[in-house]
Amino acid sequence: MRKYRKLLLTLVLLLCVIATASFFFWKKGTPYQQPYWSPNGQYYVQKYSNLTLSRFVSTMPGQGSDTINGYIRLYDKNGRLIHERFAVFIRDVEPMWAGNKVYLMGVEAMDDDPWILPTSSE
Repeated sequence: MRKYRKLLLTLVLLLCVIATASFFFWKKGTPYQQPYWSPNGQYYVQKYSNLTLSRFVSTMPGQGSDTINGYIRLYDKNGRLIHERFAVFIRDVEPMWAGNKVYLMGVEAMDDDPWILPTSSE
């Protein structure tokens, strides 16, 4: 009985390690489209495509890119991550640079909650 308990505990721990590693690999994503640089070149927004279940849902011809979901990340010019947000349908999302704020046009939650920059983007 004790032997099975040890085996079960080992199996559970192994599954936890695999799940954690898989999450971090998934969260990394794949860069999607080109980065959007701020007017002064100090910051950029990069979209990342992440594999989600909606990618496997069949769609009508021409709608395949509608299922691109993933993280949108804001970096400084040195590549340091400042903000990130997961969004669905990121194909048409674009940043709007406004002084020290960044709005993501196409992400409704960002209308009243923009990203705040350490310095002005202009």
